[in-house]
Amino acid sequence: MLNTFSLPVCLHKALFGVARSSRCFALFSRKRREGSATPESSVSHFSKAIKLLWCMSLLLLLFLMACGPKQTNLILDAEDQFALAKREFEKEHYNQAVIEFQKLIFNYPGAAFIDSAQYLLGMSYFNEQDYPLAVVEFNKLLSSFPTSLLSDDAAFMVAFSDFKMSARAELDQKHTEQAIEELQRFLDDYPASDRMEEAQELLRESRSKLAKKAYKNGRLYFKMKNYESALIYLKDVVNGYHDTKWAAPAQFQIAEVYFKQNKYDQAKEEYQKFLEDFPQDKLAKKAKERLKKLNSKETHAEK
Repeated sequence: MLNTFSLPVCLHKALFGVARSSRCFALFSRKRREGSATPESSVSHFSKAIKLLWCMSLLLLLFLMACGPKQTNLILDAEDQFALAKREFEKEHYNQAVIEFQKLIFNYPGAAFIDSAQYLLGMSYFNEQDYPLAVVEFNKLLSSFPTSLLSDDAAFMVAFSDFKMSARAELDQKHTEQAIEELQRFLDDYPASDRMEEAQELLRESRSKLAKKAYKNGRLYFKMKNYESALIYLKDVVNGYHDTKWAAPAQFQIAEVYFKQNKYDQAKEEYQKFLEDFPQDKLAKKAKERLKKLNSKETHAEK
């Protein structure tokens, strides 16, 4: 037996309407048999019953159609799913591309082109500037498909993603240090890659950022007259980042520290070293002036 209390309101109304129409027909038939129904009332009751029955039947039909089985999403084969995902990627619909590539990887993990799908999934995140998830997907390619022709691209993109997450020089440089480590590993592991020049340029920029941070710290301590701490940072720049543009001002600043401490022999040595290593630098003129002043002091001291 149907439990009407468990049905939606619209179906209650439909069943109630059908039942009411049935009662109207029963009443009409009884009056006809008893002869109490006038022609006018018969037509009126009959017309109302027909309209009500028609409306309620239509409502019931619509409800049953709505409650029918839902259409399931069509699962494409591997090639068509890959083509769909790539179309979304090429249209720069990266969020949708992520969904389509994930479907492909989940449903067809053994497909011949699954490494390409994995790489493009990482690129979709990268292009959306979701660099942490990009790193995750590129690393999945490296661990699952180490012999893939895309492994060097994936390794490069891991480093590039960390480079993109790197903060400006004044802030924490965790991602810069990670990028340097990954770029150096890339250069060691893939010496024949066509992305070598890009990697070398990113490595130079990353190292320059660390050199800048160390130099700025050294300058700050110099202004605070904390000369010993200043020397630690400045020497780190000269010794560790001599190939960056920050090596020259750091070398000059080391000489300035000794000059301020009245350690003139050491200052003179550092100014001379500066002129030997960076003769064309804009600070060369000032270094020569300092040396001239120091030589003058020595002359006066001898007299």
